[in-house]
Amino acid sequence: MCKECGLTHEDLETMTIGMTLDYIDKYLEKKNPNKKEKKTVRKASQADFDSF
Repeated sequence: MCKECGLTHEDLETMTIGMTLDYIDKYLEKKNPNKKEKKTVRKASQADFDSF
């Protein structure tokens, strides 16, 4: 995947794993802008806490 994104061995030497994964994630978003996942977050209700 790094090769497909254009990252070189030298790039990987200076980047952390987190930085690399963020770079790949941004690359994939840019490559396929229509496939973005929309995650909705809702506030927990009292019923959620009661069931927990």
